[in-house]
Amino acid sequence: MSDDETLFQLSPDLEECCHQAQIAFEKWRRQHARALPDAALIEHVGATSVPGCETKGDLDIAVRVSKQDFPAALKHLDKTHQANDRSARREGFAAFSAPGYALDVGVQLVVVGDTLDQFSAFRDALNADKVLVARYNALKRAYRGRKTVSYREAKAEFIKTVLEI
Repeated sequence: MSDDETLFQLSPDLEECCHQAQIAFEKWRRQHARALPDAALIEHVGATSVPGCETKGDLDIAVRVSKQDFPAALKHLDKTHQANDRSARREGFAAFSAPGYALDVGVQLVVVGDTLDQFSAFRDALNADKVLVARYNALKRAYRGRKTVSYREAKAEFIKTVLEI
């Protein structure tokens, strides 16, 4: 089912979701860190990395690499993951889903400093400001039961505002 058809939902058990996401993150890192370039930064990003942030119950991982290391990292993730068809692949960015986990796992491969290298900055902004988390949670609750594509558009605008981009 496409985002045009699915309805946005939030997890009823935030604490359990965050716990499961941390377990999945550690498992993913153990499975893939050695195959990625040595300088790759593997980060738990997204709502489950922010205490008190509402989540739909998935895990987001950012793999941040240099421009030189991007081809090697891309080659590994292409072999081991499914391309995320909701995100356009381009030079410096590719998105994947990781099969075999108890929850949905999204992996974003991005060149450090690229215009799409904003996952860590957004997480850090949320972690630094409880009021910002409350505003983000309110946005998520407002879109509960509405089309996921509408939520994604509103979320993108919120992130732009927070990061001033």
